[in-house]
Amino acid sequence: MGKQKKKPIILLVTALIVLYVIIYIIPTVTGALVSSYTIEYGEMKVADETTAYIVRDEQVYTSKTGGKANRYIEEGTLVRKGTTVMEVTGDSEAEPGSEYQDVLTRLGDSAVSTDSFTTKKVGIVSYYADGYESKLTPETMENGGYSYYSKLSQDAVVSLEQSSVAAGDPVFKVVDRTQWYIVCFVDKEHRQRYEVGNTVTVEFEDDFVETEVYSVTADKDEDKVRVILATYNYYDKYTQMRACPVSLVTYDERGLIVENSSIGEKDGQQGVYVKNKNKDFVFVPIKVYATDGTRSLVADEFFDDAETGERYETVEIYDEVLKDAE
Repeated sequence: MGKQKKKPIILLVTALIVLYVIIYIIPTVTGALVSSYTIEYGEMKVADETTAYIVRDEQVYTSKTGGKANRYIEEGTLVRKGTTVMEVTGDSEAEPGSEYQDVLTRLGDSAVSTDSFTTKKVGIVSYYADGYESKLTPETMENGGYSYYSKLSQDAVVSLEQSSVAAGDPVFKVVDRTQWYIVCFVDKEHRQRYEVGNTVTVEFEDDFVETEVYSVTADKDEDKVRVILATYNYYDKYTQMRACPVSLVTYDERGLIVENSSIGEKDGQQGVYVKNKNKDFVFVPIKVYATDGTRSLVADEFFDDAETGERYETVEIYDEVLKDAE
């Protein structure tokens, strides 16, 4: 019995010794520890994951009377000035709903009190409000930093589509269709990704819009940069959203991809070490078009140096590259 119990232990020790030799001894002797990989084409997508704070030119309407609500216009419909959005019939002396107290407090005197329920300007009808419609506007959006915006929440947005209405209840709002804004905060290390006038694709959970960088400002409250984006493009939930997760895509192209650990420098020129026919790794200059911090998209076959006018031969697909340039 003693010998039978020792046998599995001996086998385990033997297996560990063999594994050690394979992993550590053989590569050291043969040079197989040199780590490399074959470069191939891939997608380089540079993006910042952050929260979008939506800013619009909008106005909330409150009802002068109470009663049953009959709505003529659906959520998200573009209407002309003077369009009758709804009517309130019957009579009710109920107090404004408790779910609207915070909204009404934030709105203050800015809401339009109406009993005709007609629009005062062209815009998109929405039945969602949070009370920031008059506080957070295109005119005031540059006043706030991260400490202000980070307190905004989608949870504050409430639906106005109730079957009955009390006098003073918010009942709908009208949002300008021509332009709206997205305020975001990104790490200061990524500031170079955002230049005024550049295009940024904003990816929501269910759609995307193309935007233009309106302003870039170092945030005074945090170690961040405030980026304001402007867009004329339509997103069917933009009238309902105040704060939501987004991805800000500043670069999305296909090309040759190398790992950043492979990139070294020689005589002021960036490059990687490529295995030649003699199985030696030699320095080959490269031109980096974009990086996500881990990988880089580089020129293929050749590139021109704008300063010297010199053309360099560079990496090609299936070149074997040293993983660590150091």
